[in-house]
Amino acid sequence: MVQPRFFDPFELFFRRFSHGDPNTQKVSILGSGAIVSKEGHIITNDHVVSGTDEILVQLHDGRKARARLVGSDPQIDLAVLKIDLDNLSPISLADSDDVKVGQLVFAIGSPFGLEGSVSQGIISAKGRRALSESSLEYFQTDTAINPGNSGGPLVDIHGRMVGMNTAIYSESGGNQGIGFAIPSNVVNKALISLIQHGRIVHGYLGVSVEPVTQDIANRMQLASTAGAVITKVTARSPAAKAGLQKGDVILKVDGKELRDSSALSQYLGQIEVGDNLALEINRSGTKRALVVPIEEEPAAAEEDAAAASPTAINSASFAGIQVTDLTDDLRTEASVPDSVHGVIVIRVDPSGAAGQTLRPGDIIEEINRHPIYNVQDFEKITNRLDAGRPIILALTRNGQRSFLIIQPNQ
Repeated sequence: MVQPRFFDPFELFFRRFSHGDPNTQKVSILGSGAIVSKEGHIITNDHVVSGTDEILVQLHDGRKARARLVGSDPQIDLAVLKIDLDNLSPISLADSDDVKVGQLVFAIGSPFGLEGSVSQGIISAKGRRALSESSLEYFQTDTAINPGNSGGPLVDIHGRMVGMNTAIYSESGGNQGIGFAIPSNVVNKALISLIQHGRIVHGYLGVSVEPVTQDIANRMQLASTAGAVITKVTARSPAAKAGLQKGDVILKVDGKELRDSSALSQYLGQIEVGDNLALEINRSGTKRALVVPIEEEPAAAEEDAAAASPTAINSASFAGIQVTDLTDDLRTEASVPDSVHGVIVIRVDPSGAAGQTLRPGDIIEEINRHPIYNVQDFEKITNRLDAGRPIILALTRNGQRSFLIIQPNQ
């Protein structure tokens, strides 16, 4: 018996349009998207454009344009592109909180390359956790979604976008009436963040959680297994600063009962950085109320370095930058090859000159052609820099080596 699985509708096009040696072949991929601004911003799935060398967009009126990637986030599978064309008609985004089960919807896209296709269906369910690697809650729809529909809009009867078509649940890879779309409110928040920051700013609490078992509920005299048990509190995180501890059970978030541990990630994805999160917890059988100021989620390398000894740099050119040595543990966690040397950036103040260029997780290998092997090298070189002159950095970011120039603040 063939087991059904979650299927990326885009996947078939890797096989459908690839030719030659699989180690050297070029692959042409088809996907869909939606224009969301008169300035030419387009939203689509991250998996549609991830790893591509060139992005070509064709509009419904036949016009074509090369697109540049503004930003993307694989965590929620969303990317923003930008094209330079006039007379664009952006789609409106509806409030996805108002979407009802049973509501009529339409999927628009280019299934199997058949551009401008429309299929009809309904919202079958809300709050589906469709993909095991994602904390998002999706809309489920029976609207026909096939290869090529990824990234395309799911719209209501008024033509407003209520979701972005992302995946299907299938035995064969073809449509079987179970598709999933990212709600438009999630899309809109991510869109704004990507345009403003070039990345999605995720709210960060700094805890690891697990479901409440019946045994835990009995031991703490809880009324149900709703909520989430804290199994780890990251050092210097918002949770640690607010006094959360391992073993605490989070019962309510901002006055609302926490359904389960996965719902916490969903909630943090919607909260704004700088907001205060009101928590009700159970600690050893006693209920307590805590308020946690939410910070921006650090890069993985920054969180892993929380227990390290970061160095704040005194150089004016690198004001607000904290770095630490690239230890074996950090190298493993960040998948840094042995051939890469340097210091790893773990905190950035965007108001400084370097903060406008560097990101947490960057590995600085050279400064003005001087190699960097540790924090001592970094401090020695940065303390000699002329703050009024540009600085050339050789660094590794997301596995890619490049050169960047830090311009002095004017």
